[in-house]
Amino acid sequence: MQLAKVRAASGNRFAEVRIFLGVFVVAAITTTALGMGGTMGFDGIRASLGLVPVEQVAAADWGEVRWVHTTSRIRAERTTKSEVVGRLKPGDSVRVDFASEGWYAVFPETTPDRTEDLAVGYVYGKLLKKEPPPDVTLPLVRILP
Repeated sequence: MQLAKVRAASGNRFAEVRIFLGVFVVAAITTTALGMGGTMGFDGIRASLGLVPVEQVAAADWGEVRWVHTTSRIRAERTTKSEVVGRLKPGDSVRVDFASEGWYAVFPETTPDRTEDLAVGYVYGKLLKKEPPPDVTLPLVRILP
């Protein structure tokens, strides 16, 4: 803990917030696991932190949510020769639909209507994965050097 105080005192606000969140989450999980947290449980902890399971975000009436594991270009048309209209970085998620010729039309996840006219552009299907990359989720507690 002394190291954590030194890091926080050095003016690194990110380290200070990270330490606070790590201690808070560990304390909440520990008290819940030992039965001292009352009825809170993991669902209560998730709700109090405002976290939503990926399955709920991905649930929609149309399309699928896919993740990018490597930097990918969004194209204006379904070909590598078309104009680049945007980029996706690892960990970004998009709603996809209208698969054709190995390409998907991509949309922001919150797009309510299923119409190809609302697509941001097109991304080659093999670049879009059904699971988020493993490094998107940060560890609860990180040991500082």
